[in-house]
Amino acid sequence: NNGQHPAGLPEGLGGPNGPGGMGMGMLAMQAAQGGAMIGAAAAAAAQAPPTQVQPKVEPAPGPVAQAPPQPPAAATARPAQGAGESMKAVDSKGRPMEDWNVVHNPNASTKMHLELSHTLEHDSVVCCVRFSSDGRFIATGCNKTAVLYDAHTGARLCMFSNEGVLETQVALDNLTCGDSYVRSVCFSPDSKLLVAGAEDKTIKVWDIHGRRLRHTLHGHTKDIYSVDFSADGRYVVSGSGDKRAKLWDVTTGECVRTFGDEEGPKDGVTSVAVSPDGRWIAAGSLDRMVRLWDAASGALVDKYDGHNDSVYSVSFSPDAKLLASGSLDKTIKLWDLSTVGNRTATKCRHTFQGHKDFVLSVVFAPQGPWLISGSKDRSVQFWDPRHVGSGPVGGGEEGPVLILQGHQNSVISVAHSPAARLFATGSGDKRARIWRYHLLDR
Repeated sequence: NNGQHPAGLPEGLGGPNGPGGMGMGMLAMQAAQGGAMIGAAAAAAAQAPPTQVQPKVEPAPGPVAQAPPQPPAAATARPAQGAGESMKAVDSKGRPMEDWNVVHNPNASTKMHLELSHTLEHDSVVCCVRFSSDGRFIATGCNKTAVLYDAHTGARLCMFSNEGVLETQVALDNLTCGDSYVRSVCFSPDSKLLVAGAEDKTIKVWDIHGRRLRHTLHGHTKDIYSVDFSADGRYVVSGSGDKRAKLWDVTTGECVRTFGDEEGPKDGVTSVAVSPDGRWIAAGSLDRMVRLWDAASGALVDKYDGHNDSVYSVSFSPDAKLLASGSLDKTIKLWDLSTVGNRTATKCRHTFQGHKDFVLSVVFAPQGPWLISGSKDRSVQFWDPRHVGSGPVGGGEEGPVLILQGHQNSVISVAHSPAARLFATGSGDKRARIWRYHLLDR
């Protein structure tokens, strides 16, 4: 820590006042002050006092240059002295009350029941969450470590750091390496490897069973913000603040292709995803654009221009027919991939509006219709893309199916299990949570 960040947070990205005008250090203070809240959880969540986070100043080529992207990780609120467990709300009999709530849309055609399965406490902001392909594991990324948990029991299994694999809290406390947030994690399709991209500009490939480092991938010149595995398990794609995405051979550890040139991206790549069929690589950027490349040739095949602020997250639908993007403009857009390469076609299928603040993460459920989003407004929202037409703006016929208020700070990352009706959330409140849901008969 250089002393600039009491919470040990990395610096930030483009903010609300124009194209990247405010860094995430400032965003942190705003988010910690409450944001837009929904439901009874608002009062309790707003009690955590904000940490004064000062953005680190970087040399910039011009007056409007953006700071490199920062997970709204920076949106953390450090509890007051003596806060935490002792300050949890209790009922008249002293029993702990739930610190989360769900708002159901009475007009939604689908109803669901949702419950909290596990709360995974961390020592720092949780920048990312991801399930393994077999659903057995969940990984999180935070300061200095990627952490592996049993997705069913919530037990912490081990921690992967620059100093090796850690098994105990004592080992974690004794780490001597400097602050370096793991911004993104992903598992290989066979669930044997865990990949972690960090702000130290490296990507690490870990052998989960062997508890050893397989590769350290070098090539990006700025922080790594996003990683994703190809469905065949051969490649990892990464996105970085250096305005590039790269494709890596997992076996050799070599970079086989770089995406991006003088035509763009014009700013940091905040999110990457490989389509389920392995055909496309999508990237969201601080320059407000979503780009689609041919994975085999590296050719740019389409650009999606429609957001009014930085794009923070992209996700393909399971059938690879749609691409969702979440933005600091508070919206989620659905892009129609059937028109790839057709410059005259209408590409934006729909714009979902419902979040009250930056949309930081979007993910399609592997089974079922759901599109799930997480936001700086501290909420998670479930959307049903089946109920949208071509072009209208809004929440579709019904708006979100439900709104979950489950954290006391920004929801930075959302992930869905490939193997069950489980999803996970990671937040600036230093918690990851695993949630279970099921559909109800009308």
